[in-house]
Amino acid sequence: MRSKFTWILTLFFALVVQVGFAQKPVTGVVKTQDGEPIPGATVMLVGTNQGTDTDDEGKYTLNLKKGDKIQVVYEGFKPTTVTATDSGILNVTLVEDDSWLIPEVIVDTYRTVSKEENTTSVSSVTSKTIEGRPNASIIQTLQGQVPGLNIMTGSGQPGAESRVTLRGLGSINGNTEPLYIIDGIPMSSNRFRSLNPNEIDRVDILKDAGATAIYGNRGANGVIVITTKRGSFESDLSIRYIGTTGISSIQRNQYNLMNTADYDDFVRTARQDYPGIGGNLSNAQRSVNTDWTDVFFNDALTQTHTVMFSAGSKNLSTFTSVGYSEFGGTLKGTDLKRFSFRTNLDGKNNSEKLTYGTTINANFSRSNMENASGTNGVNQNYFLGAFQSLPYVDPNSYTNGYDLFQDYLAQRIGISNGMPLFLMDKRATSGFGQDEFKLLVNGNINYKLSDKFKISNQTGVDYQTINQNSWTRYDAFNEYLFAVQGQDYRGYVATIDEDRMVFNTNTNLRYEDTFNDVHKVSAGVFLEYLKAHLRSKNMQKTGFDPIFWSDGGMTGWIGGEENYQLYAPTAGMSRFDAGLFSYFGTASYDYDRRYGLDATIRRDASFRFTDDNRWGTFWSVSARWNISNEKFMENSVFNDLKLRGSYGSSGNQDITGGGMFSGAQLYDTRFISAVGYNGETGLSLGQLPNPNLQWEVITQANIGVDFGVWNNRLRGSVDVYQKQTDDLYLNNPLSAINGASSLNANFGTMRNTGVEVNLTGDIIRNENTSLSLRFVGAYNKNEVIEIPNENGEFWNGTSLVGYREGSMVNEFYMPEYLGINPDNGNMMFRSKDGGVTENPNDGDNQWLGKSSMPVYQGGFGIDFAHKGWFLTADFTYALDAWRYDNDYYFFTAPTFIKQNNLSNDMRDYWTPDNRDASFPALTGSNFSYASGSSFYLQDASYLRLRYLTLGYNFNQKDIDFMKLSGLRVYAQAENLYTWTKWRGWDAESSRSIDYGQYPTPRTVSVGVEVQF
Repeated sequence: MRSKFTWILTLFFALVVQVGFAQKPVTGVVKTQDGEPIPGATVMLVGTNQGTDTDDEGKYTLNLKKGDKIQVVYEGFKPTTVTATDSGILNVTLVEDDSWLIPEVIVDTYRTVSKEENTTSVSSVTSKTIEGRPNASIIQTLQGQVPGLNIMTGSGQPGAESRVTLRGLGSINGNTEPLYIIDGIPMSSNRFRSLNPNEIDRVDILKDAGATAIYGNRGANGVIVITTKRGSFESDLSIRYIGTTGISSIQRNQYNLMNTADYDDFVRTARQDYPGIGGNLSNAQRSVNTDWTDVFFNDALTQTHTVMFSAGSKNLSTFTSVGYSEFGGTLKGTDLKRFSFRTNLDGKNNSEKLTYGTTINANFSRSNMENASGTNGVNQNYFLGAFQSLPYVDPNSYTNGYDLFQDYLAQRIGISNGMPLFLMDKRATSGFGQDEFKLLVNGNINYKLSDKFKISNQTGVDYQTINQNSWTRYDAFNEYLFAVQGQDYRGYVATIDEDRMVFNTNTNLRYEDTFNDVHKVSAGVFLEYLKAHLRSKNMQKTGFDPIFWSDGGMTGWIGGEENYQLYAPTAGMSRFDAGLFSYFGTASYDYDRRYGLDATIRRDASFRFTDDNRWGTFWSVSARWNISNEKFMENSVFNDLKLRGSYGSSGNQDITGGGMFSGAQLYDTRFISAVGYNGETGLSLGQLPNPNLQWEVITQANIGVDFGVWNNRLRGSVDVYQKQTDDLYLNNPLSAINGASSLNANFGTMRNTGVEVNLTGDIIRNENTSLSLRFVGAYNKNEVIEIPNENGEFWNGTSLVGYREGSMVNEFYMPEYLGINPDNGNMMFRSKDGGVTENPNDGDNQWLGKSSMPVYQGGFGIDFAHKGWFLTADFTYALDAWRYDNDYYFFTAPTFIKQNNLSNDMRDYWTPDNRDASFPALTGSNFSYASGSSFYLQDASYLRLRYLTLGYNFNQKDIDFMKLSGLRVYAQAENLYTWTKWRGWDAESSRSIDYGQYPTPRTVSVGVEVQF
């Protein structure tokens, strides 16, 4: 009887459990926030391939049990996950995906505020703009996206640093780069070749004093805050892959260079006007037509692969990313390979009073680089060989370095026909590379002392090692060329090993409270400490046994006992330390979400100055009026309208512009070792002291308006600012009785005044189709107000640029070309008295009112999406920018006929029958004055199709059979086309003079994003 009862009881409990856990039909409606039903939305049971779509009325039915999670996905809305209950009804409301909007929060290192409560000028860029693009540096993806942010790369070396300025140049000799913050860790430069852009969640660009004064000693030139991706609490494991593969190629130029037939024809024609031009080409030479860009350049493979994992439990969330990238250089032999690993962890206790987070980012990159761009070394600069080499020289005539050297000794080849062969040998027999390991470790802990008070600490370490190696084989042409008498062993190796560590910690106590539901008050006090160390050692060695030689190694070492003067290695070591200490406070007040006021004050101490000048005080105040929150704005077309203003100061303690460790002892007298009387070694004055040095101080005023109308169909911002730098670090005249004729000191003032506009308009925005237009524009006027010279001008006597009171920095200063004298074919220039001269001297130099820094810059673009298809096009532009084209000089100067390749433009030279010519007579007496004159100063303004992508987002129901939760494929192009008057390979550059530089590439790629 008992066994029967047990069996019945067991059956009863089994039925109860079965009923409790059995699935049952659950119905629901998927709708928008406005209550409109969404037909065609995909409803999936999480962790399975079971799912359905909503009908025309947004309804669905799915078998679920209590605790099951469903995810609802629909194009244009954020994916939403909800949990089933005992009820048989489970309605879901989807929120529009507003990733096209400015993020609703603004992030900096010390605080996070809502967009509504923000009082400062801040621009934000999300991962949607950054990820998946074939750029080695995240900075390059920001070009044209942020008003006032001017990014100029000017080099095609993979991973090359860009020159970044925000709201104009903030210094003449000091640092002009913004401060970079990555997950709370400050960075002193934009060397981001080891950072994977696919790991970035958002970038906030802080521009006015209200946003940057809190950074005090490092925020003078703006702040760029980079936040990486993190996991979410209570979320299932998500795996995402992003991969791109593409081809990079050299951009076009407008130099109109000659081929062999063009060259020979030009020489034959020009001989009647220029008898000393040389003989005709031989038949053998005429049979050769070499395009040297094909010899030194190639189409290069680019690929990036990133796998990301994220998951979260109730009290712990994680994000992990692993990436590998290869960026081939268009110059043969150059490339960048990168491996990256990141893990971000966040945790909290059950009461959520204690929260913490850690970030560990390890990166390794290996670069093969060129090391002579911009120089005039015909046996060193590959770009001279690629661009200037004569087309009738046969590359197959190169065999090896020894034969080349013998031909050079016997004068069978010279500089003109030997240059490309010298460089082919260098490419085959030498190398220059860097290995970089970078480790970023950061931790934060926060504890709520009460509902009003919270104490926090954030500590980070930026550790970096760089190992640089350059070498030249023993059988290289250059080794034979530079060998000295008695040198039996050749070969050269040089190494540099550098270790850099930056430690930064910040402890703070913050308070926040709300009174009567309308008065919100917050305040914080902060204590920050930074310590940095740099250790570097280097060694150079000549002379290796060829039997044991290995490329890039030091095998086959010939010791100094063989011949000490020739073979003994030289070595050096250096040590630098830097430190900063700061304490500061913030306070904020908000009234009823309508009016807001923020204030910051900060005290900084820098290691660069004496005790009397070590401390600097920086501050800011900012305010806002949320006009759209006023009652009289109800039912208006404005859903967002805010007026804001700020005023304050920041400091620049990097007054030499050399980075964190430069200019450490400018207040001391320094002596150097030198050869003196009778050849004896002694001490010489190396540096005069200036104990009065102090901070450069930037004071900035800003007024801005943020707006959104017609439910944000038109949205944007307008800012007007004035930024003034006082106590500029400039060269001051000094009596030579002191042992030097000048001394750098704080004297001078410079001002930047500008307007920034950011607009976005949605032309179409419905369930299936969206079309948006974007525009970013900035105007900046740079003006030097005061400099320590009697005539108010500075020119070093040799440069093509200088500066003067009332005008811009790096203004071109040179003879002004006026045209060609139709009577004699000579060039004419403006004289110092306003007349005309054919023989200008330094006294005739003119200030031209032109600079390489653009006055207007920005971008515009289009975003289009329709039923899964999407198209994005980004254009960037820079206007009123000028550069001296030294390449064009070598292509058009008569003195270089038979020395290097020429431009077909040169055919239009002056003759008695061609008096309205573009170039002077070949036998003109003054063409030498063209070099360094405005004749070669060119308009470098441009409009560029910077980025174009076309792709497709697959619907969930189309990929269910692959058990994927997302699939996106696309094709894209970077630097696709440029409209410009600039003749060279790339109009984008921060240089005032361009000559023999590495052109930036055009890259076309395909990509795929897969979500598991």
